[in-house]
Amino acid sequence: MNPESVNKKILLFSLFFSTLIIIATVFRVYDKKTKIVFCDVGQGDAAYIRIGNRYDILVDTGPDSKIVGCLGRHMPFYDRNIEVIIISHWQKDHFGGLDHVLRRYHIDQIFFSEYSLTRSFKKIKETLVKDKVIFDKIDDKTEIVIPPENRVVFYWPRSSYINLKDGNSYSSVFAFQEKSFKVLFTADAPGYLLNRLSRQYDLRTNVLKVPHHGSKNGLTGYFLGLAKPDLAVISVGKNNIYGHPAKEVLNLLKASKISIRRTDVEGDIVINLK
Repeated sequence: MNPESVNKKILLFSLFFSTLIIIATVFRVYDKKTKIVFCDVGQGDAAYIRIGNRYDILVDTGPDSKIVGCLGRHMPFYDRNIEVIIISHWQKDHFGGLDHVLRRYHIDQIFFSEYSLTRSFKKIKETLVKDKVIFDKIDDKTEIVIPPENRVVFYWPRSSYINLKDGNSYSSVFAFQEKSFKVLFTADAPGYLLNRLSRQYDLRTNVLKVPHHGSKNGLTGYFLGLAKPDLAVISVGKNNIYGHPAKEVLNLLKASKISIRRTDVEGDIVINLK
């Protein structure tokens, strides 16, 4: 084959793929729809929310550097700034990847529960102060407003509640809302706590992040009957040693005719709002 002909073909292929990349990038820039991604980080929790192609929220960071891979897949390559990080509670499967995120992205503000702080937080706090990150403690009066039509509303933890025996009881429980659409994040909250909150607040939701990776101690029929989700997302590691998600939880969701999606089965779970 003529070398000149080969070079032309290579050039044409290069131009073709370059054009595709440019089109994809332009589409991302002008796509204003909110995207919610439940990241596959193994046995842990992490979710990424991009609002109006301008505002990023990261909910937990999983146990390790896998969160960086998820952000690389779903966050535009030109955007190196995350407006808000929420750490639901200080257990490694929820905050272990934070240091990796801090190395690669600039963070404006971090919200966290102060009631289950670990020694690791002291080291992370030094980095936050050095990078001039604003950090705020979460309680049941905290609300994050993202104009024009988004907000994050926290229901838990409560400063008057202390239970040193159960670190999961300090898990932040909150809802991300866009207009009438709601996603309820429950971290590792135990069932008795969710039952209590569902009696005090309207926790009806479109999407439920199933508590504690589908542990049998997290989800109850009482809470589920009041939350009434259309979709349940389970963030869980494949072949994990805990047996998550529990058969009881899966059966409860199926009996309630709620759609189930799992990160150990699908990988990253993407929900695009209309």
